[in-house]
Amino acid sequence: MKLFKSEYKKSEEKYSRFFSLSIDLLCIANFDGYFKYLNPVWTKTLGWSIQELVAKPFIKFIHPEDRESTIAAAQNITHSVDAISFENRYLCQDGSYKWLSWNATGFSEEKLIYAVARDITINKENEIALKNSIQELKAFKFALNAHSLVAITDRTGRITYVNDLFCEVSKYSSEELLGQDHRIINSGHHTKEFFANLWKTIGQGKIWKGEIKNKAKDGTFYWVDTLIAPMLGQDRKPYQYVSIRTDITQRNLSELALLERSRLSVLSAEVSLALSQSGTLPEILQNCTNTISQYLDIGFVCIWTFERQTNQLQLQAGVHCTDITCSTLSDTQDFPEHIALVNNIIGLMIQNHQAIFNKELSINNSEKLVESTFSISRFSAYPLIVEQQLIGIIALFSKQLFTEPTHNLLNWIANNIAVAIDRIWAREELLSRREALLLRLASQIRSSLNLDMILETAVNEIRSLLQIDRCYFLSYLPHPSQASLTITYEARNPNLASMLGSIPLQKSTFLTKNLLSQELICIENINSKSQVDYDMQELLTEFGITSQLMLPVKSNSGEIGAIVCSHCSGDRIWNNSEISLLQAVCDQLAIAIDHAQLYTQSRAATLEAQTQAEKLTETLHKLQQTQSQLIQNEKMSSLGQLVAGVAHEINNPVSFIHGNLTYANEYFQEMLTLLHLYQQHYPQPEVEIENFAAKIDLEFITNDLSKLLSSMNMGTNRIREIVLGLRNFSRHDEAGKKLVDIHEGIENTLLILHHRWKDNGIRSDICIVKEYGDLPLVDCYPGQLNQVFMNILTNAIDALEESMTKIKTALQE
Repeated sequence: MKLFKSEYKKSEEKYSRFFSLSIDLLCIANFDGYFKYLNPVWTKTLGWSIQELVAKPFIKFIHPEDRESTIAAAQNITHSVDAISFENRYLCQDGSYKWLSWNATGFSEEKLIYAVARDITINKENEIALKNSIQELKAFKFALNAHSLVAITDRTGRITYVNDLFCEVSKYSSEELLGQDHRIINSGHHTKEFFANLWKTIGQGKIWKGEIKNKAKDGTFYWVDTLIAPMLGQDRKPYQYVSIRTDITQRNLSELALLERSRLSVLSAEVSLALSQSGTLPEILQNCTNTISQYLDIGFVCIWTFERQTNQLQLQAGVHCTDITCSTLSDTQDFPEHIALVNNIIGLMIQNHQAIFNKELSINNSEKLVESTFSISRFSAYPLIVEQQLIGIIALFSKQLFTEPTHNLLNWIANNIAVAIDRIWAREELLSRREALLLRLASQIRSSLNLDMILETAVNEIRSLLQIDRCYFLSYLPHPSQASLTITYEARNPNLASMLGSIPLQKSTFLTKNLLSQELICIENINSKSQVDYDMQELLTEFGITSQLMLPVKSNSGEIGAIVCSHCSGDRIWNNSEISLLQAVCDQLAIAIDHAQLYTQSRAATLEAQTQAEKLTETLHKLQQTQSQLIQNEKMSSLGQLVAGVAHEINNPVSFIHGNLTYANEYFQEMLTLLHLYQQHYPQPEVEIENFAAKIDLEFITNDLSKLLSSMNMGTNRIREIVLGLRNFSRHDEAGKKLVDIHEGIENTLLILHHRWKDNGIRSDICIVKEYGDLPLVDCYPGQLNQVFMNILTNAIDALEESMTKIKTALQE
């Protein structure tokens, strides 16, 4: 120990001045792996005393995971004169480790290693934290890109970044979006004030939130829930904006659909309630029109009933709505009380029994349905029909298009109003006409070939006529293993449960036996043992039936069924007149079933024949079209190639001239600047120079030469436009059919005909007015289509004397 202290003291004296000043860990170590000298920073950094550190090989203080690399570094130091850098972890007295960064070199003559270490523990921890943060940011970015549409713009609104989901939803590629502003996806739905408020908010460094409707590249619309956050610079002003959007299109559509369904559901309930109220026919119908006007955005709604004696429609009720209130037509007589069924839109609708849906009204109101002028543009009307008989019509005038669900509901309302009107009329008729009504029903059944409608109408009319609780059609379906009885059509009291479906055979032996034997069953009281067997009584009791009348129906084709009338509120006496009338109806049903089956078979055969004929016609049309196209392609190909070649030959020298005009103008401006500098610095030139400047009129040349170059530039631009029009017009590379923009073809044709519609000394300029509609791409032959445009516009210029020609395109249904 004394020897150690003596040696240590000598070394300390030798290196103490240098070692004590350093804030790094300085050391000298022997090649045998022991420290020879250490500065005080070691104790301050690691907590060990100098004696403890030099008492053990330094490898003992190194983290086990770093020992192998440290030994390798030490070996390199002993064999190299160059300094070596490495990092490892050193054990502290408290059991923790600290990262040290080493620079060391060895001296083989002295067998010593001189090294400097620096504590980089905090840097390492920051590095690890940074890596973790980067990983977290990557995960966050991945999650954000998977869920949100992200875009970054500069302070002017130019897009500098978009993520993949933004491109996927907008249908634009990133190349198409970068450098553009968000007007590229503007749908036109929002007002200028909306965007002004948005820019005002984010321009003040505040976050803006809201929902925006955008337009994708393919023309579809989508809604996004948007958050725009400004990124502020050191001057606290935005230097860029980050927008995060969530696609809520489906949510909005679902909400709108839900709101519409809810509104229409309430409307249907309110109309049903209005129709169920007591009162006169005009009062009930006026309540219906009032209800409709409350739930639909309309200008007018009116109901007319049909008068067979005069063959006219008579106005029964109506409502006129403004932006503020609605009033009955008695206060504003805008509609005629009677409408004759002439060859107008109403007459055609009644003739075809087809509803009119969202028909666009003409400006001059040629149908003369509306006597006043108001801001409506759409007309819808629905015939009120019961059993193929016209009851009246309901007409609606609206500012906007009705949706398909609204159309379906209005159809339903029209049917219910028709039934209500018919029911009211039926109540007003004498009871003595019941038999006549039923006989007319039988006649209508015979004339119809729709079996479903026949049976549905029959059970409804019978129940309504006899005022019973239930009437249904019972079908017998034979089967080799087991036959079945099924109730297929039913008219019932709304308070009763439906009986539609199969009846267990074990409980219907009595019914089946009478059906097969075509025997009538008349039960006035199910408790009468003389009328009902036990199984039948059990079955009727299960359905709550107290009396029943069954009349079998058998067609010539062997179809077996029955019309069954039942009552659930006490005994029901089935009199002979009712049975006789029902028997007549059953006979007509049997005939109708035969006719319907024959009609179905005939229609199937006709449909098959029509299908074959259509296929043959289509094949012939395709052959003729192909032949015509081959001929036309031959004609147009050579002309297109010639025009394209001429355009190419003109384009080369013109492009050369046009390109050099830019440099010529720059050279002229530079020479002009030099001239001005000479004039500024030498205001008194030589007499010869002054005389020559006056001779050539230098001031005129400097002014006119700029105009001359501008005129030449305009001329070359005009030639290039004509060449472009010729190349586009010829379309020599588009001989086949493809999707093209019609407006582009019109523009190219107008460009070629520029000399025809401009002032030529004989005729003044022709003003071309373009009213282009929103047209889809058209599948056609571009070259042929351009030739058609050329012929049409040439003839228009030659034939019309007006100084204005209007070109209007629109899409008509």
